Formats: sequence, C-alpha cells, structure tokens
Amino acid sequence: MKIVKKIFVIFGWLCLAGFVGFTIYFTYAQMEAVRCQSIVVYINPNSPRFLDETEITALIEKSGEPIIGHRLSAINTEMLETKLTTFATLTNVEIYRKIDASGWSFKGKLIINVDERTPVLRIKNATEDYYLDREGVKIPVSAKYIERTMIASGTIPDDTVKINLLKMTDFVNKDVFWKAQIEQVLILPTGELILLPQVGDYLIEFGKPEDYELKFRNLKAVYQQGFKNFGWNKYKAISVKYENQVVCTKK
Repeated sequence: MKIVKKIFVIFGWLCLAGFVGFTIYFTYAQMEAVRCQSIVVYINPNSPRFLDETEITALIEKSGEPIIGHRLSAINTEMLETKLTTFATLTNVEIYRKIDASGWSFKGKLIINVDERTPVLRIKNATEDYYLDREGVKIPVSAKYIERTMIASGTIPDDTVKINLLKMTDFVNKDVFWKAQIEQVLILPTGELILLPQVGDYLIEFGKPEDYELKFRNLKAVYQQGFKNFGWNKYKAISVKYENQVVCTKK
C-alpha cells in the first residue's frame, strides 16, 4: 500500500509539473503571438506642448517600422526611441511594450513616455527665428505653441558667446527681479550685448556675457540706490561693460 500511495503521489506531482509546464509554454506562445493594437503616448505634464499625443503617435506610425497589427515582441523599441529623439522638440524618450491580459485574451500596447524641450531664449533676426533650450539645442518656432521667453535679436557669432549667453539667460530666469526687468537682448557682431528693459527709455550696455553675476549685482545697486533717488528717465544708457564700473549717460 505504501508503494502504491508513493506511486500516486509521484504521478500527481508529475501531472502538476506537466500542467504547469504546459501552461507556461502556452502562455509564452500566446504572448509571443500578441499583436500591437494601440499606441499610448504620455507627455510629461510639465513639458511645453509643441507636439501633442496625436502628433507623436503619427510620427511613430510614419517611422517606417510596422506597428499596429504587428507582432508586439518584434517591434524594435530602441530604433523607435532613436528616431523620435531626432525631432528637435523631443527628449528623454522611453518606449516599451505592454501586454494587458483578460483571462486567456491578450492585448498588446506600445507605451511612449516623452519630455518636450523647454525653451529658455528665443533668437530672432532677419533670416532666423528659433528657440534655444538650456543645452543650446535649437527648437523650431511653432504656430500652435508660443513659449514666453526673453528675446535675443541678432546673430550669435560663436559658441563661446552662445554658451555664456545661455548661462546668463538661466541666471536671469531664476532671478525674480531681473526676469521682470529684462525683455530683450541685442547681440552685436562683436558678441557684446545690449539689454532692453521693460520699464524706462534707456539701454544697458552689458558687454560680452561674461562675469554676468557681478555685472547684474552692480546694475542692481544702481537700480536700488541711484534710480530710487534720481529716477531712470534722465538717462539714455547705462554701461556695465567695463570691469567694476557702472557708467550712466544722461540724455
């Protein structure tokens, strides 16, 4: 009896192992055959909206890689990420496959998580009109989305001026006082800057965007002490281009 019982126990375990193995194989085979039925796009809610979910979906569908109706496991997500990243407005692209199961029914989805680049400065001149993000990446201007940024008119002469200009812009954007004051920047062929304030009829001769923190500190002292007593309407220009000097030119 003990031998028969032992045989039944072993047989039961073998049947269970066989059932589990068959279930795993069947499930794997089913999942391998799952087709992609939809594309779901999630845009970071803190991102600008140069492109919406529908437009990003259209970019994926036009990528040349078959998606909808195609076997989910065969979709090359890395290639799709690379293609989406080539669009100037998109960054931090992450694409993965997802299978939703209901009983023995499986539905495939392609999930896309993406950020859109945030403009910090708009470059506008006779031949060009584009944004720059903090990394200096060019972002095309969109008719459907306008980002309120400081405007720089003129042509950036070289990468050094560009890098320092972006650093200065970042400084201005983080400073409540200067963000409210500075409306536009004129870029001269020499790489020197002229700042146009929102209040007052005068120019700020800033020089090259170097030592900008010191220049803004000196300039703020003029605002808080000089303008407080004499007002700004008496001056046509304020220069901080020379080291440790603030020169005010009367009208």
